Amino acid sequence: MKNALLLCCLLLAARSVLAGETETIQAPSPITAIATPDPTWNFELTTSFTSSARIMKAGSFGSQAVAEYELQAFKDIKLFKNYFLQLGFDLERFDFSRSSSVFPYALTSLSGELIFAYWDGDDFYPVLRFEPGLYYTRSHITKNSFDVPIRFTPGLKLSDNLYVIGGFSFDVYSNPIIFPVFGVNWKISDQWNLRAVFPRPRLSYLPSKKWEFFVQGDLDGDSFRNGPTTDRRTNNAILQYYYLRAGIGFNYAPVKGFEIEAVAGWNFQREYDYIRAGPIYEAKGAPYVWLDLKWTLF
Repeated sequence: MKNALLLCCLLLAARSVLAGETETIQAPSPITAIATPDPTWNFELTTSFTSSARIMKAGSFGSQAVAEYELQAFKDIKLFKNYFLQLGFDLERFDFSRSSSVFPYALTSLSGELIFAYWDGDDFYPVLRFEPGLYYTRSHITKNSFDVPIRFTPGLKLSDNLYVIGGFSFDVYSNPIIFPVFGVNWKISDQWNLRAVFPRPRLSYLPSKKWEFFVQGDLDGDSFRNGPTTDRRTNNAILQYYYLRAGIGFNYAPVKGFEIEAVAGWNFQREYDYIRAGPIYEAKGAPYVWLDLKWTLF
């Protein structure tokens, strides 16, 4: 009887110990997740250089090189979820090595930026963009230099890895005034991504979070109000300048919020179009290099 009573006591004690151990194992200390901070400011500096090329149908004008500079700054204001309002400015300038009454020595735009954009944690994707500002040639600024280009490019999620983008750009100083925009953003795998979106479609290979290697197209440009010239066709006319180029490049992000991007390739076409006035000139192809720095503050 005493042995049976002793055995029962030992069993009850062992059960209490095991229950205590189980309770200790099942109640670990909670870990609090650290939320990713929202961006507050964005800065971007871009420069490119296209080597000399002869402009066709321009007689003895000779070869012309072009350097491009652009500075952008935005204040990011969170509206709801991952959608932001970006307010800032964009200063862009093209400097040409040779000029005449037809070909200005410089094209400049200084515009305000009002953008409704989506933030995916790494990049902003503009949905609606207004760019009111001055778009002029040489140093001639008049009331006719003011323009308000608009771009509307909403996206539609088809799956976790596939988005379709559709919309248009609108600019009364461009030809055509309304230009359709369409593209896809497809995450093929963890290492491959296709961002076939105007104006810079890109196929990327990402070996790590810090490095990206890509093949990229680039179709871009703008319209500018020309100043007074001795040529009646170009005097105070609207000049549309754009280029079509492609290259290979890399993007390096050593820390979150800072990126360095470089491209080298071939500029297939540069075009001067005095819309609604007269001449259209195209430059022959030439090599180009492109460098871009991005800095995001959190």
